[in-house]
Amino acid sequence: MLAKVITLRHGTPSKGFRPALNYIMRAGAKNRLPEGQQLEGGEINVSQDELYFTLAENNVAYADDISCVLESTADECQRKGRFKGNPVYHVAINWQDGEHPSPEQARHACDHVMKALGYEEHQAAWSIHRDTDNDHVHLVINRVHPTRLLAISPPFKKDYFILDRCMRELEIEFGYGRANGPYITLDTKEGPKIVRMSRAERRERGLLKEDAQPRLTRGAAAAEHRLGEDSFQSWASKEPAQDLKKVLQQPEVTWQDVHHCLAQHGVSIQPKGSGMIVTTTLEDGRVLAGKASQMGRWASKAELEKKLGAFVPSNISFPPNHKYQNTIEERRKNHSDERKLYDKAEDGDRVIRRVAREQARKALAERFKAEQKAIRSEKPLHRAELRDRHHNEKRELLDEQRQTRAQVRSDAKKQGKSPELALSLWAYHAAIQREAMQKRQAAERKAMTAMLPHSEVWRKWLESQAEKGDEAAMAAFRGIRYREQRVKSKSQDGIEGEELDPLCSLTVAQLDAQLDRRRQLVVYTGKDGRVRFTDTGPRIVMHDKGDDSLEAALRIAAQKYGGKVDITGSSEFRERATREATRLGIRVLNGDLQGIVQNEVGENRRPKNSRPDHDLGR
Repeated sequence: MLAKVITLRHGTPSKGFRPALNYIMRAGAKNRLPEGQQLEGGEINVSQDELYFTLAENNVAYADDISCVLESTADECQRKGRFKGNPVYHVAINWQDGEHPSPEQARHACDHVMKALGYEEHQAAWSIHRDTDNDHVHLVINRVHPTRLLAISPPFKKDYFILDRCMRELEIEFGYGRANGPYITLDTKEGPKIVRMSRAERRERGLLKEDAQPRLTRGAAAAEHRLGEDSFQSWASKEPAQDLKKVLQQPEVTWQDVHHCLAQHGVSIQPKGSGMIVTTTLEDGRVLAGKASQMGRWASKAELEKKLGAFVPSNISFPPNHKYQNTIEERRKNHSDERKLYDKAEDGDRVIRRVAREQARKALAERFKAEQKAIRSEKPLHRAELRDRHHNEKRELLDEQRQTRAQVRSDAKKQGKSPELALSLWAYHAAIQREAMQKRQAAERKAMTAMLPHSEVWRKWLESQAEKGDEAAMAAFRGIRYREQRVKSKSQDGIEGEELDPLCSLTVAQLDAQLDRRRQLVVYTGKDGRVRFTDTGPRIVMHDKGDDSLEAALRIAAQKYGGKVDITGSSEFRERATREATRLGIRVLNGDLQGIVQNEVGENRRPKNSRPDHDLGR
C-alpha cells in the first residue's frame, strides 16, 4: 500500500471542499461512474442531522451536503481571523494490483491515517475508486477542528513519512502485499517489524526500485520525438553506463579509470555547478550534455566522490571519438536499407492487393444492401415493440411514484416533520425521473423514425462496422474521410461537432434542491449558484426568466399537484407558461387560458421571447 498527499495544481483558481468532494463522490458529469458500478464511501465525524441525503440516494446532493457542513466549519474559523489558507487536506491511499479492499477496510484505513496525522476528531469524507488499474481510496479531511475552530497542519515535510508508516501497519493488519518506501517491514522471530531505512540501505538490500529510464530534459525528449532515435541522454544511460558501472566495481578504481572507460564511447565527465555532467562532441563541433546521475543514482557527484575521492581531471588527451553520432547514423542507414527492400517487395504485391480491395468493397456493399432491406422489413415490428415498452415504462413509473408519494407523506407525519416540505422534495426527485424517462423515450423514437439520406446512412453504417474491426469497412471509411478532407476548403468558416446525448440536457437534474427548514421552503439553484425558483408549498415562485428554469418548475409542479397547475402573474408570463405546460402535457386549470391551450395544441409551436418572473401554483 502507498499513500500520497494531493495538492492543488499550480495556477488552479479555486480552493475549498466542493471541487474535491465532487470529484471523489463522482458528483459531476466529468467524474461520472461507469455504468453498472456503485460508489462506496461515507463521512467521518459529520452528524447525520446535518445531511439531508445519503450516498445511496443521490451522490450529487450528498457531496453538496457534506461540502456545506465542512465549509461552514472552515468559514467560521476564517471569520474569527484564525485561518486564511486552504482547509482541505486530501490523501489518496492506493492498494496494489489485484487487491480489493472492502468498504469496512477502507473506512478503517481512513480512521488509522487520520489518527496518525492528528485529525482523529476532524470532519472528513471518503470514497473508493475501483475504475483504475489499482483500487484506491480518496480521503478529504477538514483541517479546521469542528469545535475548537482551529486549523491544524500536519508536521511540515513529515506527513509523507507518517503516511508511509501507516501503510506498513495496515499491510500487516490486513494481510496485503508489502510495498517499500522510507519504512520497510522485516520478518523477525518476534514477528513483522517496521523499520526506517535510508535510500542507500534499501539499495544494498535490493529493496529500492531504481528508474529503468533516465529523466530526460525537455530538449532531449523533443529531440527523440523529432528524430525517432535515442537522445544522447538516453544513449549514455545504456552501454556507456553499463561499462562505467563495471569499472566502478573493480578494486582500487581511480578517476583516470573512469575517464578512460567513458572515452571509449566518446564521452567525457566533468563537474558543473553543484553536480556533474557527461558530454560528447559531434563532428560539427556541437556539444551534447546530460547529468551524470541520468546514468544511474550511483553516478551522481556525491556517490562518485564518495568512492573515488575529489574529482580529478583526465591527464590523457584522447583522440576524437564520435561513437554516439556514428551509432545513430548507422541505425538510420539500416532503416533506409530495410525500407528499400520493403518498397521493392511491395511493388510486386500492389496489383494483388488492389484486386482484393475491389472485391472486398463489392462484398461490403452487398452486405449493406441486405442489412438495410432487413431493417426496412422489421421496422414496423420494432416500432410496435417500442411503443408497448414505452407505455409500460410510463405506467410502472406512475404506479411507483404514487406509492412513494403516499409513503413520503405518511413518514413525514410519523416523524413530526412538515408533510408539505417532504412532498416538495419528493416532487423534485420524481420530476427528475419523469423528465429523464420522457427525453430518453423521445430520443429512442427519433432514432427509430429518422429517415436519413442514403449517403449518410452508408457513411454511418461504415463507421459502425469499422469500430467493430471490419477491415473492409475501415478501408472504405478511410477513403471517404480522405475525399472529404480534399474537398473541404481551408477558407471556409464553420463549427463542427457531435450531437450531445439528449439526457445531458435534462433541466431538473441540473438544479440543486436546498432545504430551508426555518422558513419551510425548498430553494432551487443552478450550477452557477443563482436561485432559479422557490417552492413555498402551495406555490412555486419564479426568480429566473430562462426557458430551462420554466420547464423545470413546470415539471416539478406537475409532480406535486397531480399534473394540473394554475398559472398566476402578468398576461405575458401566463401565456408563455401556458404554452410550455401544454407542450409538456401538463393541464392548465385557468379558464381564461384555454384559448391559448387550444391554439398551442393546434399550431404546436413555442414562443422564444423572454418573460418576467411570476408564480406557478395549484
